[in-house]
Amino acid sequence: MTTRRLLRWAPMVLVVVLAAGCSASKGDTEAQGQDAGKAPEIASLTTPPPGKSSTKATPKDPDAGRPRERIDMTEADRKRMYAPYLQCLKDNGIDALAQRKEAGVLGSGPTTDPKKAKTAGKVCEPKLPLPAWEIDANNPDALDFGRKVVQCLKDKGVKYVELSTDTSSGIVGPALGGKNNDMQSITKGMDLMPECQREVAGK
Repeated sequence: MTTRRLLRWAPMVLVVVLAAGCSASKGDTEAQGQDAGKAPEIASLTTPPPGKSSTKATPKDPDAGRPRERIDMTEADRKRMYAPYLQCLKDNGIDALAQRKEAGVLGSGPTTDPKKAKTAGKVCEPKLPLPAWEIDANNPDALDFGRKVVQCLKDKGVKYVELSTDTSSGIVGPALGGKNNDMQSITKGMDLMPECQREVAGK
């Protein structure tokens, strides 16, 4: 069992300032007179001819425009971040927040339609927030971060906790409860997880 928290990439803005100035001293006047027959040299900026683009490559966004969670974000922040994704699912026939007929059991209707779910998942994936970089399975330092979080939880009294080896969800994090799913460890670990993640991230 894991929780997801985050980092967002800030956009980069490149500002180019061009300035030019020239002055002539009294001692240069004679030289200017000697070169009077020459056309004045004027600094100019050249642009690529039509059909040709600049050779400078545009920086690639590693997240492909998708939002990314932060370790220090609040539940209110997370709710706002997921709102576009949930709305996209709903617009495509999948209401993830629909009331269920029974507790813990999916209700009937478009919410459980497998074909619509597959289509909605594909269409809405660009809006699905990525996990915080600290716990992202693509981060080579995520395992080290996860081990430190596990140690923090143990230090705070969580008895059954270890680093999960299952990264199929794209997340690296602690597994709580042990073989017997100890509820006390699960509950306490979930409550302390955000605190430990922030502590480790802040070191």
